[in-house]
Amino acid sequence: MSTTPRLPGRPLVSVIMPCRNGMPFVRHAVERALAQKAPLELLFVNVDSSDGSLQEVSAIDDDRIRVIEAPTGTAPGPARNLAASRAQGDVLAFADADDLWRPDKLERQLRLRSETGAALVYSDCRVINGAGRVLGVYLSRHRPKEGTITKRLLKENFVRLSTVLVDRAAFECLGGFHEDFHVACDYLFAIRLSLRASFALDPEALVDYRIHDRNLTADFRRTYAENVRVFDLLLADEAASLGATHLRRARSLVLWRWAIREGMAGPANWTEACRRAGQAVRSAGLVTGVGTL
Repeated sequence: MSTTPRLPGRPLVSVIMPCRNGMPFVRHAVERALAQKAPLELLFVNVDSSDGSLQEVSAIDDDRIRVIEAPTGTAPGPARNLAASRAQGDVLAFADADDLWRPDKLERQLRLRSETGAALVYSDCRVINGAGRVLGVYLSRHRPKEGTITKRLLKENFVRLSTVLVDRAAFECLGGFHEDFHVACDYLFAIRLSLRASFALDPEALVDYRIHDRNLTADFRRTYAENVRVFDLLLADEAASLGATHLRRARSLVLWRWAIREGMAGPANWTEACRRAGQAVRSAGLVTGVGTL
């Protein structure tokens, strides 16, 4: 955790919100972020919006908002990196343009950060639909952990980026988000940071995570494919520190989940399901691969 004194008037938290066509949700997302009880700035990164999102945010009269125009076609990871490079705060928080923060999110997480010295603090979140109806609670489907979490994180990504508060120094030490990923850059970042620092968990649902037809993660094949690439990259770069066996098992688990998801989609997808199951077996061996499920 950074101990560098903060200059008077400088925000403690830089909230980073990339947006590509965030209507009709973006204004509410921005207002929820600005309502936090913490000295903050909001870096709104506009990426090719054509639905009035930029105009909607620009109409909000609050000098804590800083608008950044990203180059055409910028992916979410590079958009967040761009904002982080211009951030003034010692701490970074990531908000999506369709999600909603609870009013006490930053207050609770900053307190937990101070109490634990963790480099990254995350929380649970409620899952809502486009109309705002609560569908469930995210971590009820996962087994979250805090402290040293790498081995658990290899089995599943339970750290939702829109709940994350991270030390800017730790973020910069890793070089930010890997820019070759669209939907899995946050997973790779979390794994790499977990090798170097501790995580703290607030079990309260401090964010409403919205699912709708324009979510990036709605494309399950792209999500699974990028998660496989995460482990390919880690196997190439960090097998010595993580252990190649652990990484191959983790890669196999992603492929088994992909196979099951294809199978559940119906008979038209069964050939693809068999192909992914075969890749899972080859990744870790039959006994080890099945044992990961």
